[in-house]
Amino acid sequence: MAAITAAVAAAALVLTGCSAGGGSEVVSGTSISVAQNSAMTTMNAFTATNYSTYNSNPAYLYQGLLFNYYEQTKLTKNTAFGTYKKLSNDPLKVKYTINDGVKWTDGAPVDAADMILAWASSISKYNDPKGVNFGGVAAGSGLDKVTKTPTIGDDGRSITITFDSPWVDWEILPSIAPNVPSAVVWEEAGIDKKTGKDAQNAVVKAIKDNDTATLKKLAKVWKNGFDMTSTPKDKKLLTTFGPYKVQSLTKQYVTLVANPDYNWGPKPKIAKVTIRFIADQTAQVQALLNGELSVLYGQATADTVKALQGQKGIESTTTPTATYEHIDLTMDHGVFSPAAYGGDEQKALWVRQAFLKVLPRQEMLTRLITPLSSSAKLDDSALFLPGQPGYDDVIKSNGSSDYDKVDVEGAKALLAKAGVTNPVVKFAYANDNPRRASEFQLTQASAAQAGFKVVDVGKSGDEYFGANGLGSGKYDYDATVFAWQSTSGAVTGNEGAFKTKGGSNFQGFSNADVDKLWESIEGQTTDAAAIPDLKKIDGLLFKNAVTMPLFQLPDVSAWSSKISNVSDAPYSPNIFWNFWEWTEKK
Repeated sequence: MAAITAAVAAAALVLTGCSAGGGSEVVSGTSISVAQNSAMTTMNAFTATNYSTYNSNPAYLYQGLLFNYYEQTKLTKNTAFGTYKKLSNDPLKVKYTINDGVKWTDGAPVDAADMILAWASSISKYNDPKGVNFGGVAAGSGLDKVTKTPTIGDDGRSITITFDSPWVDWEILPSIAPNVPSAVVWEEAGIDKKTGKDAQNAVVKAIKDNDTATLKKLAKVWKNGFDMTSTPKDKKLLTTFGPYKVQSLTKQYVTLVANPDYNWGPKPKIAKVTIRFIADQTAQVQALLNGELSVLYGQATADTVKALQGQKGIESTTTPTATYEHIDLTMDHGVFSPAAYGGDEQKALWVRQAFLKVLPRQEMLTRLITPLSSSAKLDDSALFLPGQPGYDDVIKSNGSSDYDKVDVEGAKALLAKAGVTNPVVKFAYANDNPRRASEFQLTQASAAQAGFKVVDVGKSGDEYFGANGLGSGKYDYDATVFAWQSTSGAVTGNEGAFKTKGGSNFQGFSNADVDKLWESIEGQTTDAAAIPDLKKIDGLLFKNAVTMPLFQLPDVSAWSSKISNVSDAPYSPNIFWNFWEWTEKK
């Protein structure tokens, strides 16, 4: 029931906010600076190789507030942007309409072509490494149930989608919302000289006709064409339709300025927001105390909390988030895969189980998290967070109790059964994140007691979450640690991570029983009805030694008392959730 935004899983990204549009006008001359741990690397945060909070947070400001979003945890509707309406239950048919006047920053209307492109980029059919491959993180989501191209109406402002079978999370459907302009994708593909509406129509035609030659060119642009670490010369790549637009981008910061035409959602009051990329938490705190930063949030350490205590002119809070740290094992190649043992799945399982037995979860919690939140506990489920319906029941039977404590002798026995001596584990993590560095070091020391040699293949955060990092197929590792962050209450939120060829399945996990259970969950009509199948999947993940949850992460947020109306929220985008309410005191 959790998802990545890291890092907004796949189909659970729903932009957060308050209801309705309007609000006060931008106050000229106002400017604030917010810190985040790693750099923005793309204008398309919905690709599998760039799907992280470091890209999703800026996108939340420049992509706008769409059909549905959350007021902290409450689903509401932004009718200033558009509407959606269920037309029938059998078959499930839904109509989405964008209001007249909603436009991209280049003046082109945001319309049906943009929504149809979003749909195409999110279905497995067009996320095939051997064919058309958009590389969309939502691949394998419930949109696979929409096998016919959506129909267009209302002079190009609406689409109607028809599901082949029910989908429990149909209302939390971010992947149908535009994220990059279809006309710009066409123009960047260099197919012909069409622009504007003609280019939008050409995109729709290519999708309707299943023109794979053309779609391959469009997919290449959609997947990689919007990647950037500095302000591009081609300004079309900065085309957006949200409350803010990107003014400049460097490896150190991104600056966003208010979009003067924006009136299809809550209007921000701050004229300019700069998101600074500062990996070191101590440096973040010092910048806040020096007045160089207005707001900091996220993956703090005990030193961060200590440094913030008692500081005049600084407000801070620690908020439990819908985010959990976990360690995943790569299963389609490397030391944890059957391929390493001549296809012997049992041997590979024993080696995976042995490694999970030596993970020092309690030591990690005590050293790294308890100083931030004294009530923090280990998370013993891969799909439920502590306190969620179903959590208390599932941990009694999912097999997590086998890993309650470090069991060196048990790990040695499993390696002996497998006939494996001194296995080498390449461990990937964001090595400029102090907590992750500590998690690696603790794992390395503990695993060594059972004979594992854990090798450091960590990368800086922007590389780890970048185009050649996690999920790219270009990063060679056997185990990795990062966080899944819930962006909504979708019961299929983890489907992309734990389904064969799912858009956020970075570890190559494939299990026919799990896939069937996801299909069953998709067809439920209520969240409660999905819980029994989620429990079964949770048990199978532990049985197959796929992943190990560590703990729910608390967010430590702090801001200058010169900034009003800042507050944290459990779902991504956390501190940014109500940015339009932020004001700067004079």
